[in-house]
Amino acid sequence: SIGLGGEGTALAQYRLEDLAPKQQPRATPIDRRLLISTLPSESVGDTYSMAYTKAPQQRQFYQFASWTDRPSSRVVQLLSERLEARAMFESVSRLGAGIGGGLILNIGVNEFVHDVPAGSARVEVTAELIQRRGRELIERKRFTASAPVAQENAPSAVAAMSQALTTLLNELVPWLERTANALPPPEPRPPRDGKR
Repeated sequence: SIGLGGEGTALAQYRLEDLAPKQQPRATPIDRRLLISTLPSESVGDTYSMAYTKAPQQRQFYQFASWTDRPSSRVVQLLSERLEARAMFESVSRLGAGIGGGLILNIGVNEFVHDVPAGSARVEVTAELIQRRGRELIERKRFTASAPVAQENAPSAVAAMSQALTTLLNELVPWLERTANALPPPEPRPPRDGKR
C-alpha cells in the first residue's frame, strides 16, 4: 500500500532538485535582460501539499509529506540558476525585484503529481515569453515530462518528480534560447544623461 504519510507520522518536507550537470556558458549572452515571473495558478499541482492520484481526474494529498516551496517558486528558482550558469542573457531577475528587462518569461505549473497506477511522476509547466514593451506574446508552449517512481512512497515520488523536472528544464531552456535568439535585436537604450 502507498506510504501516504511519507515515513512514520512526522511531517516530512521535500524540495525539488535540478539533477542536470552544470551548464556550459554561452560564448556570448543574448543581448536581452530577462525577467521571470510565476503565473497565478489554481492548480492542485502548485500547492505546498504533495499530490498523488489513484484514478483519472482524482487528486489526493500525502498526509505526512509536503513541499518546502510551492512548485512554481521552486521551478522559477531552478530555471533562474540554470540560465545564470548558462550565461544566456545579459541579466536574469525575478519580476518585481526592481530590475528592468525587455523580456518576461511567465511560468505556470499545471501538474506535479505522483500517478500511482502508472508508477510514475508527471509534471507539466506552461511557459510564456512576452515582449515587455507592448505586452506582446512572442510564444507560449506547454512542457510535460514524467519519470518512473521506484516505490509507492513520498521520497520515491519526490526523486521521480525531480527527475521529471530536470527532463522538462532540458527542453524548456533550449526552447527559450532559440526563441529569444530569433528575436530582432532590441532598440538601443537611450544614454542615461539624455545626450545622444
